[in-house]
Amino acid sequence: MAWSGSFLVLSILAHVILLGGATVLVVQVVQSRKEKMKFTAPPPSAAGATEHKVKPSKKTTAAAPAISKRIASTAANASIALPAMDMNASTGPDVMASVMSGLGSAGLGGGAGGAGAGGMASMPLAGLTAFGFKGVSHGGLVGRFYDLKQMADHKPAPAANEGLASQSYYKVIGEFLAKNWDDEVLKRYYCAPDSMLAVQMYMPCSGSSGAAKAFGVEKETKNPHWVIHYTGQVVAPDDGEYRFWASCDDYMAVRFDGKPVLASDGIIRGAPPDVQKFVRPEMKPLGASPTDKKTDDMQFMPGYMGAKGSWFRVERGKSYPIDILIGDTGGLYHQILLVQERFPKQPYPVRTETPQVPRLPLVQFRKGIPIPPYDPKAHAEYSRNPEPAPFSVIFTAK
Repeated sequence: MAWSGSFLVLSILAHVILLGGATVLVVQVVQSRKEKMKFTAPPPSAAGATEHKVKPSKKTTAAAPAISKRIASTAANASIALPAMDMNASTGPDVMASVMSGLGSAGLGGGAGGAGAGGMASMPLAGLTAFGFKGVSHGGLVGRFYDLKQMADHKPAPAANEGLASQSYYKVIGEFLAKNWDDEVLKRYYCAPDSMLAVQMYMPCSGSSGAAKAFGVEKETKNPHWVIHYTGQVVAPDDGEYRFWASCDDYMAVRFDGKPVLASDGIIRGAPPDVQKFVRPEMKPLGASPTDKKTDDMQFMPGYMGAKGSWFRVERGKSYPIDILIGDTGGLYHQILLVQERFPKQPYPVRTETPQVPRLPLVQFRKGIPIPPYDPKAHAEYSRNPEPAPFSVIFTAK
C-alpha cells in the first residue's frame, strides 16, 4: 500500500514535468516564428546617418496634344470670345491700332458704340487693320485686293505704264460694273492671296501703298493701281429710310439690294459713259413737305471729296446684299462711309469747329467695334477725314 501510494505520486509528478516541457517547447517554436516576421532597422553606421539618393528612371516625355483653335458651342446664347489674330508686321501705319489710338489691343471693352455693342466686347483688337481682319470669313464684308497694273500671271497689264486716273484702269472698272459687278472681270488681274473682313469703312488719309501693305503684298505690287471689292449680306437694324455719305479718294461706289445707292465724283468722272447707269444712283426726293426738303438738302460733308447717296428703305431683321467698291491710282487715298437716318433714334451732334455740320455715325457691320477717336490736329482737312458721331449704325453682317 505504501509503495502504491508513492508510485501514484511519482506518476503525477512525471506527467506534470512532461506537460511543462511540452508547453515550453511549443512557446519557443511560436516565438521563433514571430521573430522572423519582425522588420528591424539596420545597426547605425559608425560614420553617422547616410543619405540615400534615388535616381529616377529615364522616361520619354510625350508631347502635349495640340489645342484646337476652333471652338464650337451648341448653346444658342453662348458668349464666344474670338481668338486674338496676329497683326501682320507689314501693315505699318495703316493698322487700326494706330487709327484707334488709346484703345489698346487687349480687347474691345467700354466705349464701343452702336446698339448692342456689348455683344462682341471680348473680341480682341489685335490684327484689325484699316481694311479689316486678314483671312477671316465671317462677321463682316469680305474684300479682295486686285492690282490692275499686272495680270494674274504677273505679266504687265495695259495700265502698267499709266499714272493717276489711268484710262486703262477705269476701262476695267467699267467692264466690272457693266457685267453686274462680276468678280470674274477682276480675277484676270493679280489678286492678293488673303482676303480682308471689313467691319467698317474707316480709312483715314494715308499713302496709297498702304492698301498693298495691309493685304501683305507690297513686295508683289509696286505702286499698284488697286481696287478692292467688298461684298456680303447685312441685316437691317430697324424699319426706316437711310442713305450713305462718303468721303473718298479716288472713289467709292456702293450697291445695296442690287441697286446703286452711292457713287463718288471720282468714279463718275473715270468710268466710261456707257456704264454710268450701273453705278450712278437714282436720286429720288423724300417728298414735297418742308421737313422732307430740309432733310434732303442738308449738307453733312462739305468739300469736293464728299459724296451723298440716294435714300433706300429697309425692314428690321431682313437680310440685304451689299457691295462696296473702292480704289486708288496713286498718291494719297482715304475711304470713309457714314450713314444718315431719315428719323434718327438720337439727334446727331454738331461739330464745335468749322464747318459746324452734324456728325453722322459710321456704318459698322459687327457689334462691339470701337468708334475711332477724332483728333482735329491729325485730321485738319475735314473734307478728307470727317468727324464721325460717337455712336454707329450697325448693319450686322451674316
